[in-house]
Amino acid sequence: MNITALLALLQAAASVLTIAQGPTATTAFKQQAVNFGSHAVQAVTQAAAPISFSVPENTGIWPNTSELMSAPYIDAVGHWTRLGTTVQLVQEDVSFGDLNNDGVDDAAVVVNRPSSNGAANYFLAAMLNQGGIMFNIADISLGTSLNIATHSITAGVVVLNGDRYVLLGNAITRQ
Repeated sequence: MNITALLALLQAAASVLTIAQGPTATTAFKQQAVNFGSHAVQAVTQAAAPISFSVPENTGIWPNTSELMSAPYIDAVGHWTRLGTTVQLVQEDVSFGDLNNDGVDDAAVVVNRPSSNGAANYFLAAMLNQGGIMFNIADISLGTSLNIATHSITAGVVVLNGDRYVLLGNAITRQ
């Protein structure tokens, strides 16, 4: 996608969101506008991401753990990288489900980004199934220790030990 198309997509999203703020907008239209705006930001983020390595396409519409192993992840300084010494997948803490209401399963994973002295730093990473690849769109810190007993994705909400997280655009927030 070229820069003109990316800007046009963001302008369209802004227009729809502005209309949705009007007094006659229904609740359903407002939700659709938010979804459209969120999807626009996600598409632009992925299209503009400076990923310097090739990412194999998903093997099907439903993601799996092997596709997460070759996906681009955000490292501690905001660059996209492969799994390795700077970003490590905690494989027992992976959930699949639709994070962005596009009808396709995505994933919520826990990654460790060790500090320079090797200390653990855990993050919840939102992995979108978008454009034929899995893509780390956003993450949120979980701290330096990890004890996750339950994790799931239900109706676009990631639940870790009862804590609820939602993806909006290219950010994860805790509810």
